[in-house]
Amino acid sequence: MAEKKDGQFVNIDIGDLFNTGDTRSIRNFYLSEDSFGGRFPEEGTSFMFNGFSIILCRCGTCSVRISGRDYEAVPGSLLILSPDQLVEVFSVSPDFSHRSILVSLDVILEFPSPVDINIVNTALRNPLYSLPPEKTAHLLEYYDFLEKQYRETDNAYREEISKTLFYALMLEICDIIRSDTGDSTAVSKPRQEKLTDDFFKLMARYYKTEHNVAFYADRLNRTPKYLSGAIKKLSGRSVSDWINSSLISEIKLLLKVTDKTVLEISEELNFSSPSFFVQFFRHHTGTTPLQYRKQG
Repeated sequence: MAEKKDGQFVNIDIGDLFNTGDTRSIRNFYLSEDSFGGRFPEEGTSFMFNGFSIILCRCGTCSVRISGRDYEAVPGSLLILSPDQLVEVFSVSPDFSHRSILVSLDVILEFPSPVDINIVNTALRNPLYSLPPEKTAHLLEYYDFLEKQYRETDNAYREEISKTLFYALMLEICDIIRSDTGDSTAVSKPRQEKLTDDFFKLMARYYKTEHNVAFYADRLNRTPKYLSGAIKKLSGRSVSDWINSSLISEIKLLLKVTDKTVLEISEELNFSSPSFFVQFFRHHTGTTPLQYRKQG
């Protein structure tokens, strides 16, 4: 896996998890009992991951700090990590085990309401939930069935079935969050939170060809400054950061799973020139597209 360290923290890109030699891999959708290529939950690990993670603790304990706040995962803990949160692992018991699902933000945004960016915002506020034994067992049944379907590589609709089952799992998790917060009615979103939802849905549709903040601001009838401020307030990242992160993930996948040239990729993603495309990629990754491709 290609890595880039910022200080003491490792950046893990969901595109780097894709194994082109593994016929069981579904792009941007991974099941694991060993999250992030073994980097979590190893003691002393500090990382940021640009995907969305659902981690269910089965036994043992794990102490972590997420975006500056401390949490203790115990049996029955449901850990939901939103993209680009800083995770620091302090201690892990020898018997700690978990089940994990790692997906790109695009996978979440493909789902109809109520599973949308709202759950990402909720997870930013509170990433850990304690489940009673019956709820834990119920979610583990989903994990088991989802894994069974995920591994059936001879099924022509395996990807669609897997994502549908994941959607059902997310609905169960939404209900758990609703119960935990005591909200028994449909939540009316604040104006800025709805704006954030609308932006992410637009970005999921247009980020491959529309890279400027002004495009999204115009579509949402806001000024670029207002939109950027609202998005950063609720998500912790600017509009440009979200667009650039999505573009880099897409470029990495195209370099890894296709034979397209730099020119073809730059044109497909609507860059003004191949040289600007190379400059953009090198600025965000520290390497050129061809060097990244050669890394395997």
